[in-house]
Parts: sequence; C-alpha cells; structure tokens
Amino acid sequence: MLDTRRHVGFIGVEVDESGAATNYHDSSSGLSGGQAQKLVFFCLAAALRFQLAEVDDDVPRYGTVVLDEAFDRADPDYTRRAMDVFTDFGFHMVLATPLKLLQTLEPYIGGLVVVGNEDGSRSRIERVTWDRG
Repeated sequence: MLDTRRHVGFIGVEVDESGAATNYHDSSSGLSGGQAQKLVFFCLAAALRFQLAEVDDDVPRYGTVVLDEAFDRADPDYTRRAMDVFTDFGFHMVLATPLKLLQTLEPYIGGLVVVGNEDGSRSRIERVTWDRG
C-alpha cells in the first residue's frame, strides 16, 4: 500500500530510443508541480508494472490498482495525467473518488456504482448507467 502522506525519494534517468540519457531526476526537485506529479505516478506505475508483468507481456498478470479517495484534492489536469499513466501501463483502475471528478474520469470508466451511507448505519450501493452516445 502506498501512503501518499509519506515521502518517497528516487533517482531516474530518461533515455531516448537509442539509449542516450536525455534527462536526470533526483526525486522531483527542479520540476514544476504538474511535472513532479506526473513523474511520481509514472514511477509508481512503472514499479508496479515491473513487479507484476513478465518482460514480454503487454499487460501485467495482475493489473488491478485500487485507489481510495482517489484524486480527491487533485485538479482535472492532474487526474487525467495520472489516469493516462496507469492505463498506458495496462492497469485496471478501481477508484473510490468524489462525485465532482466524474466528468474528468468518464473517458476511463467502464462501470460505475455510487455508495451512500446517509443515516450512518446502513450503506447503499446503486449501479449507475449512462448513454455514451
């Protein structure tokens, strides 16, 4: 489990198709906020992919990633960047996220349920369907 309240350090080297180094990163120092966020999600997705997929596999052998309170404080651009990274790496995302992000997440959604607990004692789950037109 990744707890985003804990800071993680890493060193990364970007290489081009020929294998030449094009950029070096020591964690996210020197990057804009958006670049740093994308790099952190890229490193997380790459590490998961490395652990969960064989070298020649197109997708991980276990590809479900569950994020609780996913992107609750993120803006739409950051949310899209993070989702793009995970889907590009072949992961199936299960998100518990605020309703305010549904419009941003719609291109990534294959199914949707809403969980409610209005009275504090019983939870209610409703499947939501929509016309993708």
